[in-house]
Amino acid sequence: MGSTYTRKRPRADFTPEEREAYKARKQADKQIAIHAREVGAALLSQSVELIDGFRVYASRVMGHRTLGNALGMLAQNPQATRVNSAFFWGKEGRAVRKEAESIRVLAKRKGNKIVESTNETTGETEQTVEGKWSGWTAERVFDVRDTVPNKKPCKHCGTEPGETCPDSCAMYEPVTGPVPTREEVEELLDSILRDAGGFCLEFLDAEDSDEDDGE
Repeated sequence: MGSTYTRKRPRADFTPEEREAYKARKQADKQIAIHAREVGAALLSQSVELIDGFRVYASRVMGHRTLGNALGMLAQNPQATRVNSAFFWGKEGRAVRKEAESIRVLAKRKGNKIVESTNETTGETEQTVEGKWSGWTAERVFDVRDTVPNKKPCKHCGTEPGETCPDSCAMYEPVTGPVPTREEVEELLDSILRDAGGFCLEFLDAEDSDEDDGE
């Protein structure tokens, strides 16, 4: 029988102080993820020749995440090839290096609305569920090159736990998904940069025309 992973929410046993610290860290991570998108959008809007390269990059790092997250990843780690959570890498027999710098992304979450009230009879605080909630929070993810074999040798190259796999290891091979279209990237840039006047689609068209003329 193979071992199974049971995921426990990190805040399950938090004290009130730990819970507040956790919320503050999540909020800070969310701001980093949002700012990274803006940085990535500004980069592509100023260097439109990078858009096709970004499309290939996004096809590797997106997975189940959004194109906006891929843009934020580009700003934080343009060399990334396979990106996932520490929990995911654990299921792959990998551990994240202690010194690894995480990549912050936005993640959709939903759950029950928990309301606290005081029982007038007992004087104790009770929690009740009143409806549902959904929204965006932050998640920390890591590139595959920030991981090492965990408890067993690497299943691809045999590298011992805790050691760095060689560049030839199949673990590092990019896993490519659908390549986003240029139109999808343009719409994303326009949405993110709207407050600054939007992404100039006419300028991009002019760039394409110049390239056609030069052929």
